[in-house]
This record gives sequence, C-alpha cells and structure tokens, in this order.
Amino acid sequence: MNYAFLSNGITSALETEGSIEWFPVPRFDSQSIFTRILDAEKGGYFSIKPIDFEKIQEEYIGYSLVLKTTFKKGNLTSTIIDFLPLSLPAIIRLYDTEIPLDVNIIPVFNYGLINSGTEIVKDGIIFRNPLSKEGVELLIYGNYEIISPYKILIKPGKGYLYLLYSKDLRYGLFSQKGFVYSRPYEAFSKLITFNEKELNKARKLNKIDKFKNIYYRSLSVILGLLYRPSGGIIASPTTSLPEIIGMERNWDYRYVWIRDASYATEALVKAELITEARRSLDFLISVIDPSSKSFDHPFYTIDGTPPPAEENLDWLSGFKNSKPVRVGNAAYLQIQMDVEGAFMHTLYEYYKETQDDDYVDRNYWAIEAIATWVKSSWRDPSTDIWEERGVTRHYVHTKVMSWVALDRAAKLAEALGYRKDSDDWKEVAKEIKNDILINGVRNGSFVRYYGGDEIDSALLTLPIYGFIDASDKIFLNTLERIENELKISDGLYLRYKKDFLGNVVHPFSLVTPWMARVYIRLGEIEKAIKLIERLDKCSNSLKLLGEHIDKDTCEARGNFPHSFPHAGIILSIIELEERVNAENSTTNK
Repeated sequence: MNYAFLSNGITSALETEGSIEWFPVPRFDSQSIFTRILDAEKGGYFSIKPIDFEKIQEEYIGYSLVLKTTFKKGNLTSTIIDFLPLSLPAIIRLYDTEIPLDVNIIPVFNYGLINSGTEIVKDGIIFRNPLSKEGVELLIYGNYEIISPYKILIKPGKGYLYLLYSKDLRYGLFSQKGFVYSRPYEAFSKLITFNEKELNKARKLNKIDKFKNIYYRSLSVILGLLYRPSGGIIASPTTSLPEIIGMERNWDYRYVWIRDASYATEALVKAELITEARRSLDFLISVIDPSSKSFDHPFYTIDGTPPPAEENLDWLSGFKNSKPVRVGNAAYLQIQMDVEGAFMHTLYEYYKETQDDDYVDRNYWAIEAIATWVKSSWRDPSTDIWEERGVTRHYVHTKVMSWVALDRAAKLAEALGYRKDSDDWKEVAKEIKNDILINGVRNGSFVRYYGGDEIDSALLTLPIYGFIDASDKIFLNTLERIENELKISDGLYLRYKKDFLGNVVHPFSLVTPWMARVYIRLGEIEKAIKLIERLDKCSNSLKLLGEHIDKDTCEARGNFPHSFPHAGIILSIIELEERVNAENSTTNK
C-alpha cells in the first residue's frame, strides 16, 4: 500500500503516483468525493501525470506531509507538489513541467454514489452535487487546455491546480468572495513553515540517529491525525481498508478512540510536544461523564459528539474487492473497560513531564469521576482492546487497565495533596492486582481472560504499565509463550490466534514496538533495536505504517496510516534513547 498521506488537520487525502484516490470533505469523517481506493471504477479520483514517462519518485518535503512527485522521461522532468492548505478542505497541486501533463478529475459525491453536474467557467471547472448546494471548484493557472469537464491537458511550464470544496457554492472559489481564499504559492510557504516550526519543538535524538527518519515521520503522522478545531486525534484517516484482502474485516477508523488517542497523546508528551498533547487531553476530558461510565462510548466523532451507527455502502466494491465497505462503527455499542486506564496513564505521564499542578487540579473532577467508576465496576465483564463483537469476558489486559486507572489516580491525588482519595484508590488497586494474580494466571503464565488458557499480545503491556516487573518469572513465561505462539516471522506477531470472525492472518503492527519496549526493560537492547529496524523496513517508501502488516509481503494492511504503530515507534525509540543514555552515564562513572 504505497500511498502518501496528506493532511492539514482538517481533512486528509491518500495519493499514489500522482493520483489522489481518497479525499473526504469537509473533514476527516465526512463523505468522500475521491473514493477510488475503495472502488476503482465508481470511486472518482484526481490524477496528474505525464502522458508518457519512464521513472517516478515520490518523497515528502522534509518531515512535512507535503508530497513531491517527480516524473522523468529521458532528460525531461516534471515535478508536482501536492498539499492540503491550512484550514481549508482543499487540495493545491503546484506543477513545474517539461513534459505535457494529463489531468483526469472525477469528483463523485457521497462515496461514489452521486455523479456531479459540471460547468466549465473562466479559469476552471465547477462540479455540483445535484441534490444539494455543495460542490467543488477547480481553479487552473498556467498553460492548459480543457478537453472536457473531466480532462485537462497541461502544457510545459509552471502553474497550479486549486481544488476547493464548499458546502454552499454561493461562497465558493468562483463566487464574489473567492478572492479571500489561499493564494497557492503563499499557502505552500506558510504550510512548510508551520510544519517545520511544529516539529522543531520535538525532543531530539542524540544516541540513536539511525531511527531519526521513522521517528519524525511518525510524529508528523500523529500531528496529521489531530483534528485541529477540537484537538481530537483520530485512529486513522481511512475506512474499510481490509485486514485480509477479500475478507470482511473492514472497519471505519476515522474517529477519536479513547484508547488510540491516549496512546498517541502519550507519544506527544514523551516527544515534548506538550501544547499538542494538552489539546488532545482537553478533548478527552471534555467527553468524560462524571455521573456514569466515564467514557460513555469507546470512541467519539472528531467534534466530541456520540458516534454514528454503522452502515454498509453496498454500491462500492471495496479495496481489491474486499466487502463490505463500512462507514460508522458498531463498536460504539460496546462497553470497553480498559479505556479509562489508557487515558489516566497518559494524564499521569503528562503530569510527570510537566509538573503542571494547575492543569491537573482544575481537571481533578475527571480523575475523581474515573476512579469512582472503576472502583465500582472493575469486577464486571467487558469487551477488550481487540473489540470482539458480541463477546464479553474478564480479560486480563482490561483488568490491568482498571488497576492502571486507580494506580495513576492515586499517584495524582497524592501529588496534589488529596491523601484520603489516594489511600482509598490504592487499596482498590491492590485488590484488583491480587484478583488478577489469582484468576489471570494459569500454569505459570498470564492468560488472555479468566478461565482460559490462550494468550494475546496485549499481555506485553503489563510491565510497560508497571503492573509487574519484566523479569518476573510469570511474565517471562508469558513472554516466551507470545514469542512461540504468536510470532509470524522475526519481529512480527499476531495480536491473538482467532476471534469471532475466525483465524487471524496478519501481524498486528503495534505488537512489535510493545515487544521492543519489553526488551528495553529487560536490558536486551540489541533485540529491541532489531525489532524497531524490522518495523522500519516494513513501512512503505514514505515511512508510513498501517494497522497490520502482510505476513508475506510486509505491505500495510488495514486502515492506513494508523496511529497505533506510529505512537509505538515514538515511545520505543524514546525509551531506547533513555536506556542508552542511562547506560552511558553509568559507564562514564
């Protein structure tokens, strides 16, 4: 899946070889107008490429999400720079070409269902949704010829194509207020400056420079998944990219999952991007219910409202004929008991990094709400991190996350001087831990759920969260089982063996950085380095990773790119850097 990811923190696009094949408007979770990634015939796309070329190279400009595509034919070169300008549901494509360029543009509204009405106007083309006032307008500058509303010939020279979506074309690009919108070359300059300034604030790597590219690319992906108007971090910008080609494991991930967003926020905290991390924390705190389950839903829309129901888009054939194509996600019906712990751990990591007493104290009501809920409900069965549909159990990872929620709540309460709360929550955390050690261990190993004997890779998080030491015999037995039973090839692991849909096939990309972080805690630095190298090699040519990795080809599977592996990469590299620094300090003494 050699797609590029473009984002401006409002919406996103996926592009390959000059063709934009995914573009929801006006925001990440909206209906798409270019949907070719989910249906090669009906989906619609926006392609610019030479009529004839011999070589192609795609690369980001620095660590931005601005894509530069270079085509070559003999001694002739064509360069296209593609980006989404800040604050607008728009695509700007700058070109400088010695070769004629063939432009094909077919916007289709509502995920490929509604063909557009078209109108050729001075300097461009208007595409209207016949059922509403919305539409997209294409402004063209340079030496060109409009062959039809869907086809343009660009002649050698410099220029741009500027596509803007408007919910109402009466204030669109060709309206009387069109002059207020971005000027393409200035928008490019502003975006590059913005991206560089943002990433320059990130924590620098001093000891393990070999991972610099995947580290900064992962940071840019997390920042690209942050919806800037609200601070919510989505799990992935796509829907229904399949875990297994031709099968039904296809889901919509364009929402703010509490768990996924907490992981991503922790990565931003550890990378010292504190302002962005605090914005995400603000979003997560804003959806907490102080009088019921803290997080009523496992995920929310990007503006914090309850999630939509799941629907199938039967008119789309799916990525490589993988049906159904889904929008919305039925996981909103699940009661996931681990998410409170994921959030609380991230809030605690934020406090450790910043010592921001005022922020935590002002949000102490949220800590109380979570601790109160977990204290009263941790004994209940639940779905777990893997979101199996129709299955509730006493999952060990989920129980551990209840322990995490109360352990971190107690530490924060103690730091702020709320001694009574701290003592109370410590006692319940101790009770949960004892319960896990009695019921969650079988034959000397942790198991996936009480009463079972299978394992899952989420058990790797037990030492990561400090529930148990990585060198503890029970955990080492668990680690050995994961290595033996879930390993697919060097550095790649399944999340578990089977679920309600049958056997799983491909490795889950987050497991590799989990494993690396365990090895770092065990002092096995070379093993950790090899694992990070393995994940780096399985990223695509632009250093992007999906939720899963094809066991045969190393190609991304599932929604793409995904916050899980990129957050995991950031955290494992930072922990590796800290461990190497600590060992060097000891040696120097």
